[in-house]
Amino acid sequence: MGALALGACGADDEAATASDPTVGSTAPVPDATPVGAELPQPVQALDIEGGEYVFTIDPSQTEDLRAGWTLVRFDNVGVEAHQVMFARLKDGVDITELAAAGEGDSSGAGAIEFVDMIGGVSYIDAGHRTTALVDLPEGVVLAMCYVPDADGVAHALHGMTATLAIDGTEQEPTDSEIVLAVGPADGATSGSTAGPGVGSDRVVGTIEMTADGYQLPEDLIPGWYHVVNADTADPGRGLHELALLRLDEAVDGDELEGMVGELADNVVPEVGLDAVGGMGAISAGFDGYLHLDLEPGEYLAVDFMPDPGDPRPHMVDGYYGRFTVGEP
Repeated sequence: MGALALGACGADDEAATASDPTVGSTAPVPDATPVGAELPQPVQALDIEGGEYVFTIDPSQTEDLRAGWTLVRFDNVGVEAHQVMFARLKDGVDITELAAAGEGDSSGAGAIEFVDMIGGVSYIDAGHRTTALVDLPEGVVLAMCYVPDADGVAHALHGMTATLAIDGTEQEPTDSEIVLAVGPADGATSGSTAGPGVGSDRVVGTIEMTADGYQLPEDLIPGWYHVVNADTADPGRGLHELALLRLDEAVDGDELEGMVGELADNVVPEVGLDAVGGMGAISAGFDGYLHLDLEPGEYLAVDFMPDPGDPRPHMVDGYYGRFTVGEP
């Protein structure tokens, strides 16, 4: 499959050509998983429900959780949009230090420098569900929702966080394998269930987040995608998120720029949209896997993440792009 470059292009929405993301890098870039390769076998599965304003996690975060690839099935059972993103404390960081840095900050910019973001599920509207693979490291891992409420207050500041204790000691394999394959996404059309990757445990494509924006396959067929943050030239400022929004109609030019500005300001745009998930924030040099089964239509990919100490979301500076999913 070819690649479609989206983002870091400003209001004219012209496709950018990605430069070699490894030039000047100070953090390794994970190799892209070849199309057709098997997914990592997860060591466990977490079923997470998001509501106002709490996570319900099964199994409980107080039970034994293992380090390694984890299947995350996220279901929005609330009335607002929600997400679940995972972060590990950087070495030498105390959780009280992190709490102090993030106190009262709905952008998350104050706390970013103290954690590595390791993926998860970007925000989805009520009644939707989606699935991802996250590589949970040993130690303290935080699950959080930074979607803002109508007043611009992040759900995490309402208490929508959870602390996971991850055991890194080697354990015997479980008796039964975790089933990776998933069915059609909530609300997907019957036609979108046809094609490679559906009901399989193999990768159908790679999505890269580079300094030049999103690099997407030309055809986003249903299946599992390897999502890689290759923006490692300045790892401290290379944090990105892949939030996917399905639009009621095609939008481009000044109207698209205006819509992005409204989203950044927490204003509901005039054009109807549906938040259908995507990959939660990933720090430079990290990766994850995301299952997509998108209905045909017009989509907007946006990056809500800021740089450390600066609440301005990346999409305001052009890290966004529109793409179309055609009929299968």
